[in-house]
Amino acid sequence: MKRLELLEHNVQELYVAKDPNRADWADWLGENHVFVVADNASELARRYSANEELARAAAVLHDIADTKMSRFADNHEEMSLQIGRRLMKGADFSDAEIDLVVDDAVRYHSCHDGHIPESLEGKILASADSMAHLKTDFYIFATWTLGKEKPLPEVKNWVLKKLERDFNNKILFDDVREECRDDYEKLKELFHR
Repeated sequence: MKRLELLEHNVQELYVAKDPNRADWADWLGENHVFVVADNASELARRYSANEELARAAAVLHDIADTKMSRFADNHEEMSLQIGRRLMKGADFSDAEIDLVVDDAVRYHSCHDGHIPESLEGKILASADSMAHLKTDFYIFATWTLGKEKPLPEVKNWVLKKLERDFNNKILFDDVREECRDDYEKLKELFHR
């Protein structure tokens, strides 16, 4: 088994294991999001002449701590990085590749507080993740899930802020942003109602 195939297999196994402490929406992410992001990352890596194997590895790892804990746990980000390092090491990626994927791409893919990935593969992950948010039922599912725990105005506010970050901060290629513009505009109109 090639190392990327092994990594993807091991990631899939974590989602299938259904750890009782996992994030509420981990099952949905494993079935409907993570590998969509990976496919987007592969396509963008080919388009921009990046390392497709590393871009895809970052994509399959970007939400990995959700298989073990709530996204709101204090150590969620550090757990993501630890699991990512362990899985990549186990699949025989080099230390330099692990640093690029885990410490740049995965760590900064959310583009919070102006922190964006430095590597091309990291920029691809951030953009691929946003594409998946904007072009699938991600926001509908997230709204339904968060709505079980929080009042609708709070959920709506979260969605509108995330939409702006996804479209304006996380898509790091102008042509990809234009490809997502209609989806962004429709979601923005829907959630402004």
